Amino acid sequence: MISLRALFPAFIFSLVMPALALAQSDTSPQDGIGVAPARFELQMMPGTEKTVVVNVIYNSASTDAEPCRLVAYLGDWTILGSGEPEFFKAGTRPGSAAPWLIYSPAEVTAVPGKVHPIRVTISVPEDAEPGDHLAALFVESRHDNIKLDQNHRQVILRFRMAALFYIMVPRLTRKGSLENLSASDTENGIVITPTLKNSGNSHLRPIHSLKILDATGAPAVELLPRESPPVLGNSEMSPPLLIEKRLPPGTYSVHYRIDFKDGTSITEGQTDLVIGPRIHADKSGPN
Repeated sequence: MISLRALFPAFIFSLVMPALALAQSDTSPQDGIGVAPARFELQMMPGTEKTVVVNVIYNSASTDAEPCRLVAYLGDWTILGSGEPEFFKAGTRPGSAAPWLIYSPAEVTAVPGKVHPIRVTISVPEDAEPGDHLAALFVESRHDNIKLDQNHRQVILRFRMAALFYIMVPRLTRKGSLENLSASDTENGIVITPTLKNSGNSHLRPIHSLKILDATGAPAVELLPRESPPVLGNSEMSPPLLIEKRLPPGTYSVHYRIDFKDGTSITEGQTDLVIGPRIHADKSGPN
């Protein structure tokens, strides 16, 4: 069985620190706290205003579940060159939309089985520059949820969640390109690293796929089309893909395809992958 995963966290952002997760099964909701929607992509003209709702949802099947006090606050975020998200204090990043957001309430006591709305109003300034402006609304547990008991050991569990905002001010441009493609064989598996660039001012959500062919042209590995991490405007990133499969020694051909969804044709890249012989350490020791 082939296992393929990104080396960076899944780019859903419903949880920043997954101490508690809002999960759903086919039968019944599982215990956890989450926010929904976890992402807003809002196209807004300068001088306009819009109000949306971020819902804090507390699912619990336990009769012992207690209310949880949460605090909301704004922040900035970006995507690093590795494809990983990074978060910052509100209003400190270029193109931050945090100063445009007002939210209420600032504190929530989440009750099991209830949905708690937080209203967020976005007011875009008249002089807003075209392109994407980013912000995040964090919801974090408070210390006073902990009831200290000197007679028992306690584990303090802290978590925070985030709803991400893309405020997209026209005139929007998107232009993706595949700048480089590399492949290597590591102890953990095969690592394929495309370098993706977006020279536009608004984010891309590309669809990518790949095949690894052996010397006869037969497929040894295939990754079906899936969404890559977003490529923010005026940025470049190299998100590595780890293929957890061992291939026999030899030279392989990696064929990578990506649709940037920017109105241009699908881009293809090719590189070689060399798998060397495995050297196994002798663990028998001296005679």
